[in-house]
Amino acid sequence: MQKMQRRSRKKTGERYELERSPLAQSPTQKDIAALVRETKSDLKTLATGRFKEQFLVRRTITTNGKTRELVYPEGRLRAVHERLKFHLSKIVQPSYLMSPRKGRAQRDNAAAHLDAAQFLTLDLRQFYPSTTRQMIRNSLAAQFGMQTDVAGLIGHLATADDCACFGSPLTPVLAALVHRPMFDRIADRCRSDDLSYTVWVDDLTISGERLTGDLRTAIRAIISEHGLRSHKLKTYTGNRAVFITGVGVVGSNLVVPRRLELRSKELWAELKACETFEEKDTSSTRLLSHLGGIRAVVGPSSQRGQKIASEMNSIRQKREKARRSHQQEFLARTSGALQLSDSEKIARKAEIDALPF
Repeated sequence: MQKMQRRSRKKTGERYELERSPLAQSPTQKDIAALVRETKSDLKTLATGRFKEQFLVRRTITTNGKTRELVYPEGRLRAVHERLKFHLSKIVQPSYLMSPRKGRAQRDNAAAHLDAAQFLTLDLRQFYPSTTRQMIRNSLAAQFGMQTDVAGLIGHLATADDCACFGSPLTPVLAALVHRPMFDRIADRCRSDDLSYTVWVDDLTISGERLTGDLRTAIRAIISEHGLRSHKLKTYTGNRAVFITGVGVVGSNLVVPRRLELRSKELWAELKACETFEEKDTSSTRLLSHLGGIRAVVGPSSQRGQKIASEMNSIRQKREKARRSHQQEFLARTSGALQLSDSEKIARKAEIDALPF
């Protein structure tokens, strides 16, 4: 069974453990202001009152039938959020955290659960809106050892209506950090049971040889103790594909959803129906991109990945052959029976080579 992923600092940009962060060196409000390139006075003004509201955007969006209320910063307040995110992102993250994290993708999240016999997935209900200003302040004070006035200032900057800004670039990184003690407790429980465990924003996945009812009860209790709620708790066996953040796990193999395989057939049919070179070129590019995405998920060394590589190579060869044929036809049409001088032939060849096919 594949264990938790090792830390990778080279790809993520993570540089130091939490206790070595500038935020853990007993910073004052003035120090925090300097980190985000503001004066202490201006930062406190940005954090409170009507002035702060001027830098907040409020929108309602509907995706997949769900309505979400977005509140995110713009202008100077957004710049502050970006700079706080920059400093928090330098902290080395635990191996179970897959997102928000540079250098990790949905494939990595699923690959951590290869060869598992049983799976447990659950979501954290209203993860960002449930992350309150008080949670942020208390967490920063506890984990970084900040003075309460400093932690409180960051809490005001990072929130709107007393909860984390839904839509801010800072919120995913900050929320993962604020709830790290909870995630760590779950990781400890999974480790004691020899289970694999990953976190993708608010989606938790646990897998192993056997998942007990006591484990599910314990995890839900830990989440509740930290002021959050869990839902969409589901258990699966490895007899068929188990999809984890959009990537399927079948034994020791990764697969894509059926809709993507069906899309491949549609793109192949479109390519075969093309008549002109321009149509074939566009269709080939579209199909190559699609197949490349599937190959990245299933892995280049897998049987499916090797088959896709052969298909892509065949498409490229046929496209190159068609391109050369089209160039020759173009040359024949434009030159005709004209007798060209050597300089004209060179100019004509340069013109052909510059064509976008």
